[in-house]
Amino acid sequence: MCVPDEVRLDPEKTGAIVRKKLMEIMDLQADIDALLRDDHPTPFGSKNWQYASLEALQRLVAMTAIQFVLFEPVSRVRGNEQFKVAADRMIKIIVAQLKTLKTKKSDW
Repeated sequence: MCVPDEVRLDPEKTGAIVRKKLMEIMDLQADIDALLRDDHPTPFGSKNWQYASLEALQRLVAMTAIQFVLFEPVSRVRGNEQFKVAADRMIKIIVAQLKTLKTKKSDW
């Protein structure tokens, strides 16, 4: 992504661009989830997180990516057993962090 210096150096504009990109990633994750799980409503996507802080959005995107790997059968990729152990711990940490971050309109 090519971003002009005046935009990159302005924190407010940079934050807006980062927010937009994270929301796009969240919508792509919802699309992927819909493809993987057949006809179930997806909990992923940006519509529920429009008031979330950038820090919260980053953690939501990371947590969703981790969960997609956890959906795989453990035997599919060598090392998934160790990944599952680490991922379970990471998700617990992310969930704890999300509880301290602004995610709803009422938090602002």
